[in-house]
Amino acid sequence: MGRWWNSDRVTTFGLVCKGSLAAGSVAALLLMAACGDKEEGQAGSGNAAETVAAIDPAQAPIIQKAIDDYLLLAEGPAEQRVLHHAAIKVTPGSDAFDVAIEGVRIGPKDQGQLDIGTIGYKLTPKGTDGYTASNLTHANIFTAKDKDGKETGSVTLATKAFSGEWSSSLQTFLALDWQAADIVAKDSAPDGGNFSAKTLSTSLASTDKGGGLFDQSGRFQLTGFSAQDTNGGTFNLGQLDFSGLMTAVKLKEYVAKTREMQNLMAEIAEATAKAEAAAGNAATNGTATEAAAPAGINPAQAAKFGEMIKSMSGLIGGLKYDGSFTEAGFKEKDGSEPFHLGLGAFTMAFDGLDKDKAAVNLGLSHDKLVIKDPDLAGDPLFAKLLPASGKLDLNLTDVPSKELWQLVGDNFPNLIAGDPAHSEAAAGIMFVAMQQLLQKAPMKLTVAPSGLTSEVMQLDATGNFDVKPDATLGLVGALDVALHGLDEAMKLANEAAQTSPNAAQIVGGLAMIQSMAKRETGSDGKPVDKLKLEVDAAGDTKVNGMPLSGM
Repeated sequence: MGRWWNSDRVTTFGLVCKGSLAAGSVAALLLMAACGDKEEGQAGSGNAAETVAAIDPAQAPIIQKAIDDYLLLAEGPAEQRVLHHAAIKVTPGSDAFDVAIEGVRIGPKDQGQLDIGTIGYKLTPKGTDGYTASNLTHANIFTAKDKDGKETGSVTLATKAFSGEWSSSLQTFLALDWQAADIVAKDSAPDGGNFSAKTLSTSLASTDKGGGLFDQSGRFQLTGFSAQDTNGGTFNLGQLDFSGLMTAVKLKEYVAKTREMQNLMAEIAEATAKAEAAAGNAATNGTATEAAAPAGINPAQAAKFGEMIKSMSGLIGGLKYDGSFTEAGFKEKDGSEPFHLGLGAFTMAFDGLDKDKAAVNLGLSHDKLVIKDPDLAGDPLFAKLLPASGKLDLNLTDVPSKELWQLVGDNFPNLIAGDPAHSEAAAGIMFVAMQQLLQKAPMKLTVAPSGLTSEVMQLDATGNFDVKPDATLGLVGALDVALHGLDEAMKLANEAAQTSPNAAQIVGGLAMIQSMAKRETGSDGKPVDKLKLEVDAAGDTKVNGMPLSGM
């Protein structure tokens, strides 16, 4: 398989689209919108249907400075900057402010960059608390250039919808919608490649729950993605869908705390950049000493970081992330498809983060997996036993959320100490403290109905464990497994073992399972082989009461 895209330009394009997920201020929204355009460079929609407040021209320089200040904060120190802008202009109109961010570029200093150009949009006052953002304008095509200014590729796409709602009192976006189509990225280098997508969209929605609490949901979706490598092969993806949900958020406090953390991180990055530059100059001039102060976070900054971590514990009730993709596959130049997956999905959720006890859920699943690798195609047993679909559902409960926030916050300053020996000692102390905490308040791990399914076999599993730090394996409990189709799998493996050494090994494994399993009759009248796997505090494992240590 060849390359899809030169690595420098992959990074550049990725940075553009990564910006599309950020929505923390008007400036962040604009950087996100820099990914899109509309016919003849216009992109606009989503004007609010509410009473428009009168325009105060005196607000223009205030808005301009606020956007510029945020951009400088987001971009970071000049030497480490990846996002760049040249100037901000805000012009009052009859019913809205026209904003232009000029000279937007994405890419590290003195390396290849993506030239976005000027981004324009309108800010329309919304009542007495905020603005609506709309009417994007920007170039039809973004050009990628190397460090010498030579054109190396381009990115184009068309925006179909764009709107946003900014709350001045909360200092954050409450709503966002951006939809783009016909995305095409081209690399003109000999070792480059091209990729495209039919649509790309991102959105944000907020629900006021009262009492200063909000639920916020966000979504990112990409459809019809195709990437061609330099050998003529193509990776295709039907749809990529990612969503996130924050519940019971103390939004005003949360935004203030994240801004405070942004400022601190910018301060640390700036100090680090200056220290590294000074060290480089000293080395060049031959004046470097081993006693030079280490670059990075100082004790006061570390302590402040720790307090921030502790203060975040009561600001969010829950978090949930869901991701999925459909019809993922790779096709060779000759049209053959060695790999295809109909569906892949994952879920991660945290509940009760603002309570003494929290719960965590992790879910993974896949369906319609097909592998036709030439190296495996000659072994029919592989296709019969390949787990075409599967599911894993893990739940961790009784997590001492509040105490963990406190523990991490108290130890953070020492964990990031400039002295490696000091930080290693602090990590050891924190590990012992965490063990003591979990020993005092043990968590429980549940394996909800999970399993794997192939053409001839099906495995189902459920289980319950106590999380015990002093246990050899960290867990004590049992997993119940039910196998369907074991006889058919054994028959196929025995037939294949006549010519395949790999099949002979599979026969041995299946035979061992048969010898330990307890056979029952399922609801469909077919045999089901059941195994109970038990793990004790010493790490000893038994299957249906038989120890595995002697096998």
